[in-house]
Amino acid sequence: MKFLFPTFLFALFTIAIPIIIHLFSFRQYKTVYFSNVSFLKNIKKESKKKSRIKQLLLLIARILTIIFLVFAFSQPYIPTHRDTKKQANQLVAVYIDNSFSMNALSEQGQLLEVARNKAVEICLAYPAGTKFRLFTNDLEPKHQHNLNREQFIQEVAKVQTSPIVIPFSLVYNRFATQKEEEAATDKNLYFISDFQRTITDLENFSDETIFSYYLPLVPNEVANLYIDSVWVEVPAHRLNQEENLFVRIKNSSNQDYSNLPLKLYLNDSIKSITNYSVTAQNEITASLKYNNNSSGSQLGKIEITDYPFTHDNNWFISYFVESNLKALAIYNDNSDSKEGLNYISALFENDDYIKLDKMNAKSIKTSKLGDYNTIFLLNLENFTSGFLNELKNAVKNGTSVVLFPGNRNTPEFNNLLLSQFNANKIVGADTTKQKISGIDFGNNFYKDVFRKREKNPVLPEITEHLKFGENIRTSESRLLWFQNSDKALSVINYEMGKLWVFAFPLEKRNEAFARDIIFVPTIYNIVLNSLPAQKISFTVGKNTFFDLPKNKNINLSSTIEIEKLNDSEIFIPAKTSSVNGIRIEFSNQITDAGHYSIKNDNSVISTMAFNFDRKESDLRYYNNSELKDKFEILQLKNASLITDVESNFSEVFDELQNGKQLWKIFILLALFFILIEVLIARFWK
Repeated sequence: MKFLFPTFLFALFTIAIPIIIHLFSFRQYKTVYFSNVSFLKNIKKESKKKSRIKQLLLLIARILTIIFLVFAFSQPYIPTHRDTKKQANQLVAVYIDNSFSMNALSEQGQLLEVARNKAVEICLAYPAGTKFRLFTNDLEPKHQHNLNREQFIQEVAKVQTSPIVIPFSLVYNRFATQKEEEAATDKNLYFISDFQRTITDLENFSDETIFSYYLPLVPNEVANLYIDSVWVEVPAHRLNQEENLFVRIKNSSNQDYSNLPLKLYLNDSIKSITNYSVTAQNEITASLKYNNNSSGSQLGKIEITDYPFTHDNNWFISYFVESNLKALAIYNDNSDSKEGLNYISALFENDDYIKLDKMNAKSIKTSKLGDYNTIFLLNLENFTSGFLNELKNAVKNGTSVVLFPGNRNTPEFNNLLLSQFNANKIVGADTTKQKISGIDFGNNFYKDVFRKREKNPVLPEITEHLKFGENIRTSESRLLWFQNSDKALSVINYEMGKLWVFAFPLEKRNEAFARDIIFVPTIYNIVLNSLPAQKISFTVGKNTFFDLPKNKNINLSSTIEIEKLNDSEIFIPAKTSSVNGIRIEFSNQITDAGHYSIKNDNSVISTMAFNFDRKESDLRYYNNSELKDKFEILQLKNASLITDVESNFSEVFDELQNGKQLWKIFILLALFFILIEVLIARFWK
């Protein structure tokens, strides 16, 4: 407890007055004349002991009355921030949570409207000349500047619901790091929110010099059923591929739901439908299966039905299905290489989906390597440094490279290529004939290739094969292996692309492999799996850029536009170069969920799907006691919780600024002991 006017405490010396009166007991005696001593018998004798108790109680009442009166005029208070001395100048920042959850209703009305009114009350409670700053989830640049009272009220009136979700720490730390011109300035930050658990990260506050105040707005209890996330089993998409779409649905209510419909719309037509059931406060994962029957952009929407929160009932997806795949076979003039070319050419000769180009290593255009989905290196004798660099860049951007090592070259040439992709190097050769004896049926690469899996299948015999070292740091998957456990085929992921390594050349001596039943699905699946993974959806407010597909013909001299489908909204994003090609940056220009098309020269070159952040869908909040516990655990000394949110802010402002005022209590105590003194003097006989 502290005193606003501590010098007035010297008045406590006045308690000496009743003490002196008590000690000297200035009592006046009156002489009574009587003629008969018998009157003495009628006088009631007063107990000496009782008299002393009465006088002592009167003395205590008088002393306490003086003490409490002196304390009252000294204006005692309990400081809110005990260890911090406040400055005269104050900067007041107010954070208004304008996320979707603030659309909920409370006993005072819509939460966002209540928050705006409370922000104005905070502004009016401070004296004229105070500097203000406004924060919302949008984090607009204009809110980084100081505002006067009128400007602040005008900006508060403009605050509307936003799809962007940010944690409290982002606001707190941004306010803490902004330097003020005046050093002697206190920073006050008010959080007006419903305090959802997903965004209330007080443990990430980096500065303890800010006076932070928390005004929790309590919404009416409401249930919410929502789509939390969507993903696909295979992130690459090809024509006639069966897609397996997984949907996670969460139930934040206290009731069970049974046999509700889950629908998938693809290109404005219903593609798949299933039913799901989910218990209270639980989640389930449902799946939707369908086939890619057409090429081009695929625009999908997964839908459930739930009220009153509808922003999380849909999930938009978008991906591209190539009409055909481009493969390139690189060979040289030696007979082994041409033999391998004949086998690859025969496989894709009449294929309408996979288009095979053939180029001699002497006349190869290295700048065009990135245009192909798959590149076959057929028993080549050597590799130039320029060729290896372009090949590496192509793999980074999603191309698959298939290496059939030649027998004529030395291992150093092949190891030079393998080292570019951190693959295991060649350490020797095994000249004995070995049968391929193992197939990794558990890998998705060979999934659904064989209807029946025999225990001892008859597989082709290879004349000789290369042996590779084993590096545990290499993320390599073995798909085929020999009887002696040496690998026959392996794959390694390198950024967006893949490197497929055979342990033997594709030539006439190994014709048994080329004519075996395993040859066609292996080579064909390599090309099909060369499609780079695609991100099927993005989050509004989080994803702010997009890398354009490298195989699209883009006119850089023409404008790139982004258009929201089924809407007239069009804007021009920024355009930069990246390692993957061309990157467009749209910052916070995308604010709505749905499908967006990217246009160049009035033609669509790609599409995107955006969804609202699902943090807002988790309707779990911190109550007052939990917030106080967090303050104590995190030792936030300058944090104050305002529980009386319904009252006008001016009523609690003095207490927040100067601590809890106690002078009224001491006035009441002084009056109480005056009353006690009167009662003792009047009724104690």
